[in-house]
Amino acid sequence: MLKAKICLIGEAAVGKTSLIRRYVEDSFDDRYISTLGSKVSLKKLWLTSRSDPKRNVEVQLSVWDLIGERSYLDTLHKEYLKGAQGLIAVCDVTRYSTFEALDQWIPAAFRITGQVPLALVVNKLDLKDQVMCLYDEHEPQEKAERYGGFAVWSSAKSGMNVNPVFGNIALAVVRRIAAPEAQ
Repeated sequence: MLKAKICLIGEAAVGKTSLIRRYVEDSFDDRYISTLGSKVSLKKLWLTSRSDPKRNVEVQLSVWDLIGERSYLDTLHKEYLKGAQGLIAVCDVTRYSTFEALDQWIPAAFRITGQVPLALVVNKLDLKDQVMCLYDEHEPQEKAERYGGFAVWSSAKSGMNVNPVFGNIALAVVRRIAAPEAQ
């Protein structure tokens, strides 16, 4: 069994807690309760080798939900981010400012974690039709690629693309651990 620490970063109220709850418990609650400090959730998953379908890797994800306050980036977040092997940077489709803020969150996190696998998640896609969306459809992927990661549009409410985000970041972490010389 391989253990991996994944941290979710981003502004307050972008849906970090909801993404984790959907992934770990397959549930959703639209009441907003601010995360204080951090919360850790555990989830096991199994990855199967494409080249050898009989070979499975059990991965225990330790998923850290961090408070969405940039003022803690130089203090509290340093402790929480230590040892993280992957990052999920989350923004809200209804608030473009949360997307722009990732340009502060991601570099600050990388200063602590090093260049680890990154998923950029544009969350709350279920609300896209209720707001004037300021995002160009290619913008998230372009930003993710600048940081060496990938982008996904998701909805914690509907569950759309939530499991693939966590599965793909886990896969990227396993690949990095299995073949560190390729990094």
